Amino acid sequence: MHNIPLFVTSYSEIGQACIAFAWNGKHAEEFADANQDFRRSVVEYCLANSSDPSPLLLAHLFLAEAQWSAEAWGAPHHFAQLGALLLERGQAEALAPFSEGLVSSFDTFGACHAMSLSPELLEKLLTAVNATLAVTVDQSIHKRLTAARDLFAQLAQGTASKGWAMAAPGTTVSSIRVVWPRWYHRLWGRIKGLWGAS
Repeated sequence: MHNIPLFVTSYSEIGQACIAFAWNGKHAEEFADANQDFRRSVVEYCLANSSDPSPLLLAHLFLAEAQWSAEAWGAPHHFAQLGALLLERGQAEALAPFSEGLVSSFDTFGACHAMSLSPELLEKLLTAVNATLAVTVDQSIHKRLTAARDLFAQLAQGTASKGWAMAAPGTTVSSIRVVWPRWYHRLWGRIKGLWGAS
């Protein structure tokens, strides 16, 4: 078993295999990710010790959790906090991995609307993303960055969470109504079309 503080503080590309999304290709009750437990322990440590992780480690964690979300059909409860920490530590350098994870799934997109970032950081990110957009010719990257820019603008205005709801882990629910799958897929299809998500 890894020493998590040491793993975090000495992290390099070599360690990525330990935290990568390692899916068994199945869904629902049969879903499994061989690295999930260790990755979640690393995420928990990083969030509690925010000055320890490198932007590289945070980017790898964020993208692995985004891949997990796309196949598990829900974002982990810490996804917004992890995304915020990635942006705080990586700033403009984190725009590419952040924007990729943002549009990985409907759930990651929604979860990021609950991020909390300082006005100063949002101003820097908006300046950086607009400068990057001005020189980006790849349309799929341009769409992802546009989604990030729009989110940053909404966060700055305090309107990002409007229309979104999140149930905390362990929340008791009743009177559940199944949403017609075509509606969900049509909506996500439109988001993918706008921002080039895969």
